[in-house]
This record gives sequence, C-alpha cells and structure tokens, in this order.
Amino acid sequence: MRTKHSYTEAIDGQQTVEYYRHLHEVRTKDGMKLVMTQKIPVNQKPKASVMLVHGLGQNRYTWTQTKRSFEHFLVANGFQTFNVELRGHGMSRANGSEHPESFECYLNWDIPAFIEEITELSHDKKIFYIGHSLGATISYCIGADFQDKLAGIIGIAGPYNMGKGNPYMKALGQSLEGLKGIIPLHRILPETFYIDLIGLLASHGLELIDNDSFPIPVHVWYPESIERDILKERVRRGFDRTSLSVVSLLIEWTAKGRLFNSENNRDYEKHIEDIQIPFCFIAGNDDYVVSPEDVNEAYLKAGSNDKVFKIFGSKDTFPKFGHIDLISGKAAPANSWKYMLEWLDSRI
Repeated sequence: MRTKHSYTEAIDGQQTVEYYRHLHEVRTKDGMKLVMTQKIPVNQKPKASVMLVHGLGQNRYTWTQTKRSFEHFLVANGFQTFNVELRGHGMSRANGSEHPESFECYLNWDIPAFIEEITELSHDKKIFYIGHSLGATISYCIGADFQDKLAGIIGIAGPYNMGKGNPYMKALGQSLEGLKGIIPLHRILPETFYIDLIGLLASHGLELIDNDSFPIPVHVWYPESIERDILKERVRRGFDRTSLSVVSLLIEWTAKGRLFNSENNRDYEKHIEDIQIPFCFIAGNDDYVVSPEDVNEAYLKAGSNDKVFKIFGSKDTFPKFGHIDLISGKAAPANSWKYMLEWLDSRI
C-alpha cells in the first residue's frame, strides 16, 4: 500500500513547506498490518530521518494540524519524517489492526517493526526517535534494545513516575486502582477505551473548559495556550482509542509510582539505565497530566552521558506549556520546536 503525493501545507501561520508523501504498510511479526506516513522535503536530500511516536489513545494528528505542524517544521528543516500509528490507532486501525492486548505489544511487535522498516526505507544507519507522552515512555522501556539503530531520543512529556508532581493525579490513580481491587472492571467495561469520544465531547465544550477557572486538575493543555480552532482540531482528530488493558496499567503505574510490565515481573526502571545514546527529556512546567517531577527521574536514571532535561515555561510568567501545548501550542514554534531542532542538528 504505497501512494505518493506532492503537497504544500502549513508549518505555522503563513509559513508553508512542500513535501512528498508515502504511506507504508508495516507488518509486525505477530501479523498486524500497521501504517506509517513518510514525508520527504522536495528538492533536498534529507539530512536525517525522524520517527514520530504518539501517546496513549492518540494518532498521527499528535504531530500535525491544518494550521500548525511540528511534523512539517521538521520537513522544512531538511528532515524526512516517519509518523507511525501504533496498533489500533488511526490508519493502522482502519487497516485492520486490533487494539493492543497489552502495553508489551508496542514494545515486542510494533516499535521493532517500525524501526526495521524505517531503517530499510531511509538507508540510514541510525534514525532519531521522538515520542510524546506514552510514546516517550515506550522509549524508556525499549530504547536500550535499539541503540545500534537510534541516533538519539527526544522524550516529550513522557511519564516515568506518573503522578509524582500532581497530587490530584496520584489520588485519582490510587482511587481507581483501589476500585479495581473491589470491582472486576475488565468484566463489566468494554475492552476498547474510547478516548476519541472524550475528544468529541471536549471539542463541543471548549467554551466552558478552555479557561483557567474550570476546575479540572488533569487538563491536557494549559487553558488558552492553543488557538481555539487548532485546539478543536487537535482533540477531535488527534484523540483516538486504545485498550482498557493499557489504561489499566497506567493507572497501576500512577498508584504505585513505579514503571513495570503488565505481569509485574519486569522493572523498566532498570532498563533506562542501559540507554547510552543521546537523550533529550522535555517537560512543560504547567503540564497537569505529566509534570516535570514525573519526567525528572527518567532523566536522572538514564545512563547516557549526553542527556539534557529542558522544562518550558514557569509558574510566574507566560507563555505556559501544558501536555499537548509543547507540540501544538501558540508558543511552541518559537520555543520547544526551536530547541528540539537545535538539539537534532547538533547530533547529526
């Protein structure tokens, strides 16, 4: 399944980029047919390849909206991008892939298949990995296994000690984990967790919830940090579906303050110590979902000698950076985008 198109689309505001696009079907060793989108700058040999990995119940629209696109920003600066969609998400779901039975499906099957395919298509000895949220956490758990194929990792708001910096999130996780011990939720709830429905409802209620007086301690963006039309597109198109099993594991991580596998017999906290390649950790100071404290332990434990932890925003000044604002926010192009580009360029 391969198609090629030439597009001229927005980077931010009036800035545009021309690129070629290919859609690739990627088959995993357990039989899933996944999809990734490759974008190549026109009239320029790519200087490096970047793999973009979305987070929990998200899809390719994590990285691109009609009027603002970090993906297009990278292409405009000479990178070719591979925007992957994990099993059960976006075009991979449309192509027949099922939702993951467990978090380990991403680690054992999806990411290895994508890395192998990208390496083959790009002819690069090594590629860059950029993950947002759970996509960053995946790199904590599997990055050491692919150091021979990765030039470096950027983890954007990737939880390591979930809920450490947000007592509301920690309390919610502990409450839900306690509820799981009383009520067999897996027997009464559907296997699919419909985050896209949450996005649809949120898109109709932005007038109410997109302000700092609305009492939601787990906002996925800082109020009014994203233009209303861009925010509406982000939550409508970018919120997707996942499995209850993956959500359940995140609840357990939050409640227990540890990072482990579904069977609770493998400690991923040890795994990150073996990562020796360049690693850039990024957090938003006003991220209610994944606070800087949630990310900091990953930075401290990563084994790389070339590592950095960058926090955008501060409590007392604007602009503010929440969970998705680091990629889609008004201030992202001049701040987080610019920083990540400089980091990538210095490690090619």
